[in-house]
Amino acid sequence: MVKKILQILLCSVIYPQFGDIDISYEYNPRMIKDSKVYILEDFNQLIKNYFNISTFSSEYSDLNIPIKIHIIYEKIHFNGENDFNQISCQMFLTNQTDQYYFSKSISFPYYKGKTIYHNPTFFDPLSSFFDYYAYLFIGGELDSYELFLGGPYYQKSLNICNTAIDNGHSSNWSAFEDDIKNIKNNEELRKARYNFYFCLDMINSEELNIENLKNNMTIFLDNIKSIYNKFGYDKSTLKFINAFHIEIADLFHLLKMEEGINFLVNFDSKNKTTYESYLE
Repeated sequence: MVKKILQILLCSVIYPQFGDIDISYEYNPRMIKDSKVYILEDFNQLIKNYFNISTFSSEYSDLNIPIKIHIIYEKIHFNGENDFNQISCQMFLTNQTDQYYFSKSISFPYYKGKTIYHNPTFFDPLSSFFDYYAYLFIGGELDSYELFLGGPYYQKSLNICNTAIDNGHSSNWSAFEDDIKNIKNNEELRKARYNFYFCLDMINSEELNIENLKNNMTIFLDNIKSIYNKFGYDKSTLKFINAFHIEIADLFHLLKMEEGINFLVNFDSKNKTTYESYLE
């Protein structure tokens, strides 16, 4: 049994779904004493280890997705002077490109010696929270490889929400359920992301076919226009475009697709000055 566990851990380290796990934190010194900060640091390490050794996908074992997590600790709940059983915080999670999420008013059961294991058949308030985001990141990554490839992993995130709600954890998890449904059901954005990443791969390939590149960027533009026509200034779409606004504008400029740049001038006001520089 020990040998088998070691083999599983070794495979997880060699073929991780997640690469660099960067965890930073801050805390309110009025609520958390400096002498208790070690509890926060131990919690950070627990989460980092969880992402490093857990296998969230047996099909795609070498994705190597970088993850950055910033935790804003609000309170450590104590039973006595040194006995604690819960941590309250807010959390920001991102793949450092176009996926980033913020969760507020979170409380986790946590005590000295607490350990967590990845078990997708069992709901745990702590491990299931990070499973939810792990599947979100994997789903987004896979959607960039092949159209709608990440669907099963979005469904895994949704299943966690359903289980959490069934177990009486309705407050935050109902909001998480809405978030994952919006991501999963926004098929035009998923198409746009795929077409954009496809164009990036073409640019980096040995044989560049300009005609094919322009065809896919035209489809990309149609996807974005469709989103605007249906939802207006969709936040998820704007987040994606903001993450790659230089690359998108470069592609439109390279392909002499002025229509695309003009659309972005009106759609993405945050980067309007950048887009206008391509029209000069």
